[in-house]
Formats: sequence, structure tokens, C-alpha cells
Amino acid sequence: MSSTIDRIQTCATMVTDEPTARQALTQLWAKAYSSGDTHSAWLASVCMVLAINVEFVDFRGASQWCERFSAGWGDAEAQASCEAAIQGDPDGLRACAAALVWPSLDHAVSGDQPRFRAAALALARGLRQPVAIGPDERYLLVKCLLDYHGQQMDTQAANRLLATEHEQMAAAPPSVQAQARWWYTVMHHHAYFGEPQAAALALERLQALIQAHDLRRFRYLLLSVELLEWLKTGQMQRAERACRELEILMPEVRAGYLPYGLRAQARFMQHAGQHEAALQRIDRLMAICADLEVPERDQGTYRVDRAGALMALGRHQEALAELDGMRASQQGVQGELLGVIRGFTALAPAFASPDGPEAWADRPEQRHSLAALLADAKRLNFNRYYLMLPVWAGRLSQAALAAGIETEWVRAAIQERALPAPDSTQPDWPWRLRVRVLGPLTVERDGHPLRWTGKTPRKPLELLSLLAAHGGGPVAADWLISALWPSLEADAPKASLEMAVARLRKLLDWPEAVTVADGHVSLPTHLVWCDASAFEQRAERALALDERHPQRAAAIDAALALYGQPLLGTETLAGPLQLARERLALRWQALVQAAGLALEKAGDWPAALAWYQRALAADVLCEPTYRALMRTHLALNERAEAIRVYRRCRDLLASVLGIEPNAATRAMYDAALAPMAAAPGRTGLRDTQGTHPSDGTRGFKATS
Repeated sequence: MSSTIDRIQTCATMVTDEPTARQALTQLWAKAYSSGDTHSAWLASVCMVLAINVEFVDFRGASQWCERFSAGWGDAEAQASCEAAIQGDPDGLRACAAALVWPSLDHAVSGDQPRFRAAALALARGLRQPVAIGPDERYLLVKCLLDYHGQQMDTQAANRLLATEHEQMAAAPPSVQAQARWWYTVMHHHAYFGEPQAAALALERLQALIQAHDLRRFRYLLLSVELLEWLKTGQMQRAERACRELEILMPEVRAGYLPYGLRAQARFMQHAGQHEAALQRIDRLMAICADLEVPERDQGTYRVDRAGALMALGRHQEALAELDGMRASQQGVQGELLGVIRGFTALAPAFASPDGPEAWADRPEQRHSLAALLADAKRLNFNRYYLMLPVWAGRLSQAALAAGIETEWVRAAIQERALPAPDSTQPDWPWRLRVRVLGPLTVERDGHPLRWTGKTPRKPLELLSLLAAHGGGPVAADWLISALWPSLEADAPKASLEMAVARLRKLLDWPEAVTVADGHVSLPTHLVWCDASAFEQRAERALALDERHPQRAAAIDAALALYGQPLLGTETLAGPLQLARERLALRWQALVQAAGLALEKAGDWPAALAWYQRALAADVLCEPTYRALMRTHLALNERAEAIRVYRRCRDLLASVLGIEPNAATRAMYDAALAPMAAAPGRTGLRDTQGTHPSDGTRGFKATS
């Protein structure tokens, strides 16, 4: 029987047509086994183990084929295979490669045994010999060796192998499919070892192949990787487009590839708050894993994602049960990581409490639990749960920062994973960018102020100010054009806006800082904090609370703390920026009035007076502020001051606006003038002369 020829032909199809290779190898094994050719049957199992490794998601029959492989891989057979591999024998090379893959498929086998190290050495030496294998199969064998070096964290050996194979590929290029698989593997290798530049180069090669040959399967795989990266860097619009394209490509993709895209889609939906849809994606993914016989150990990431979706839906007990069901399959470091995730999950109800993380952070038991869990996460350098479970990871991090627990590590983890803040109004979150426009424009990038030298880039900064004043956007491009270049001709404004966007991105040293999509311009609000937006959100929350709510005063104070000065300080504004300044000022005035009324009710008239004086300094034409000042002065038995306030109000309204004070203001004035009138405070007032002085400034004495 020409089993050797059959094996060579079959191995050549593994990379380009793995299902056909599986079928052919199954038939080859059956034919050899039935004829009593146990050696050929064993060699067929060698190739089948390699074929399963190509897919590495489709594990159907893996345990059976691993048993058949192990039956022929004793110490003597291992030594013989290594000796054959060193000489360049194809079957010896295949056997050594299969041995390196075996522990990944059969989790009961340890890959640290000396015979596996010997197999790796033999395979490396053999690949340097002239061997009778095609370039496609060579890629397969090299991948097995590269994966082994990665598992051993031997970056030097891995990079030496890559350098050699790049030269080999240039001399004898494999098929387009094999080349795509190769660059996909290389990209993941460099990313795993923290080599972003090398990973980017591999990505470029892969993208060129995909585009040139319409490799839709690899387009699907690459989109799955890119979507997760865009989530990490906060590019939600790109991530959304990738999510839609994955959906379009799914009908064309074999079942073994579907989990990659479904996992990426689920994580996007988690970040987007679509928790029910995320759970549906994960459940579909896990049904596919069951069909593909994916081992429990290799489903760990998917099950953690499922626990996160359940938690986001408030189904905490189900989430805990999901994690508890993984304990038997997760050993060693994986078991420790599971323990960290399980501990965080158990604390999740506290994160979701109405009191917020700041309230419970001082509770000794919960604070101790959080500190211990974060210490373990730091020790294990485990922050991937930020992508797996973003909803509650944000709350966890907020609680840690509020309690002063592992703050440096938590901040670094937030920035690395681009974790959205649970409360977009929090200025102390480690935002990628902070833009302050309540006062002079200031910008911080990663906590450091940005300064510009030379000529001030006026238009880009005006654009930034407009976006920040409107909460980061999205703002219609046409509206921005009319605001920034009202007098330009028809086609020039569009080009001007594009230039301003490009210049602003350069100024911020962040290409993704300004997003243009669907005719709108925006800042990535989950990565950029704007004080104007935070102020308006806090103001809205505070004013929505009932006056008797115990947290209303604190909420008002928190909002007022963000309003240092009017929009862009003392800068002269016009058009939309002036309108934005007035809108924000009105909101601030409403807060001041609310704060003052609360202080009045508490009987703290001096504090109320201070707030009203500050409000008047900000807006000398705000008539309600004049009334509040008059009311406060009267409560303090300062009737003459109340009258002076009225006269100032009357004069300014007449000279600037050409109007008279309204009826409510005049009534307050009359109350100040009325003899023996009782002020609306704790003390009465009396006219000692018994007359009504015409100028309102003489004849009055405050009595105690």
C-alpha cells in the first residue's frame, strides 16, 4: 500500500482544505488498521492530530485520535521519531510536531516532559535539512514548533524560528491560504509577547493578502481580532461596523470559525449595553462549542463572558453558578484566575447598590474583600476581565479608586483596556483626555497638560471648544461649518472642516480623538471627559431630585464644584459659543438658586447670601438673583442693603435692556420700604421715624 504517498498528499491539503484532509486521513487509518499495518495507522493518527491543531476549535474526535497517537508514542518510539526528524524524514518531523501539539489537545498530558523538549529540538534541527515536504505542510510543522516556544515563553527561540521561516517563505512561497495562515499566526505571536510593531507588520501582510485574493475566511478572523482591539482603544464606531460585517460574513464561514466572531460581537454588545443580545450570542457560541466537542478547559473565556452578560442583566446567582461549574476544568494559574473572577462576581451586588461604591468602600468586610481580590489580580497581572465583564469591572474600579485600593494598578488597567467610566461625570477617572472649557480652554492627555508652541491654532481649538461645549457631540458637520466658517463659499467649508479635524487630531497627538461618521463630528465620550458635559449632567440630576431628598444638597454642591467660570472665561464670544455660554450660565444660575433656597430653609442666611453674590457677579442682569439677594438681606435685617440691591437691578435693566423690574421684584422692594414690615426671616424690621423715606436710605434702624 502506498501509505507514505497518501500521507504526503493528505498533509499537503491540511492547510487549504482541512475537512477534506480529515476525511482522507480517517479513511487511510481505517484501511491501514484493517490490513494490520499498525505503523501506517499510527502515522495516520499523527497527521490527524496535526489536522485538528490546524483548526483548533473543531475538536471532534480529538480524544480518540490522541489515544491512538499516544499508543504509538512510547519512549522508544519517541526516540526513533526524533532521530528520524533530525535526518529530515517527513514522518519523523510529523511525529515530533504532533507530540508538541498533543498536550494542548489532551489536557491530561504535561508538555514539560523531557521527551517533548527533545521533540522540539529534533523538529527544529530537521527543518533545517532538505526535506520532502511541500511549503504548505512546512508551515504547519513550523506553527507547531512556534506554539511550543510560546507555551514555554521562549521568545528568543521563537523569534529565531520566525526569522528563518521568513527567508524560507521568500524562497519557496506556500499557497495563498497557507501564507494567510502564517501571517495570522505571526501576528498573534508578536501580540502575545508584547511586540506591537512586529505584530503591525504581520497585520499589514495579512491585510494585503486578504484584499488581493478576497480571502473572506481570513477577513472574518481578522475582523474578530480588530473588533476587540477597537474596543480596547475605544473606537466604538469602528467596532460597530466590524460587528455588522461579521454578521454578513457568518453564513460563508465554517462552524469551527464562528466562535471567534460571535465572541467579538458579544463583547461589543456588552460595551454597548446590549446585554440580552450579548447573552444570545454567547449561548449560540457555546452551542457550537458543544457540537465541536471543545474541551471544558478551552471554553473558559466563553463561560466567563456568559457570566458577565448574566451579571449585567442582574442575574447574579446564575452568573456565580456558571463560574462554579468551571472549577473542575480550570487548574493551576487558570484556577487562580477563576478564583479572582468568582470573587469579583460575588461582590457585584454591592457595586450595583443604590448607595454606590463610595458608600460601601468604607465597610470593613467588603473593603477587605476588594483589596484581597485586587492584590491577587495584580500579582497575576490579570486585567482581561475588563474586556470580559466591562459593566461591573467599571464599578469595581470606581469603588477601588474611591477607597484608595491598588489605585496605581487599577488606573493603569483602566487605561490599557480603555474601560468606560460607570459615571461619565467623574473627573478623577483616568480619562485618556480631559477638556475643560468652564474657564480658559485647557486640555490634559493622560493626566499631563497639553501646550502649544508658536502661533495659536485658532480654528482647531474653536472646533474643540464647540464640541466640548456640546457634550463632546455628535454634532452635525453642516452646523459646525456654519458656526466656524459662516462666510465661506459652497465647497470650501467641507475641506476647511476636514483640515480642522486633521489639525486637531495632530494637536492632541491622538488620531482617534475626533470621530467623523454619518455627517457628524464627535469626541469619543467614553474616553474623553468634558467639564461642560459633566456639569450639565450633574446639574440635571441634582435639580431632578425632590427638595426633601437627603442627597439633594450634596448633589447640587457636586454640580456647582465643576463650574469655575463661564464658558471660556473672559474670552469674547459670538454665535454658537455665546449661546452655549448663556445655556450653561442659566443652568448654573438655577443650581445657585436651588443651593441658596436650601440654605435659607436651613436658616444659614450668610451662606445663602454668599452664593447669591457670586451668582450676581457672574450675571448682573439675572433678575431672580436680585430678588434672592433682597430676600436674604431682609432676613438679616439689612433693609437698606435690600433697597440698594433693587436700585441696582432697576438701573441696569433700564440701561442695558430698556425694561423695568417685574412685579415680583417690585413687591420685594415694597416690602423693604414698608414701615414695620416683617422680613421673611427670623427677625422683624421697624421704621423708627414712622415715615416712608423717599430715597429708601434714611430713617431705618434694625432692631434685634
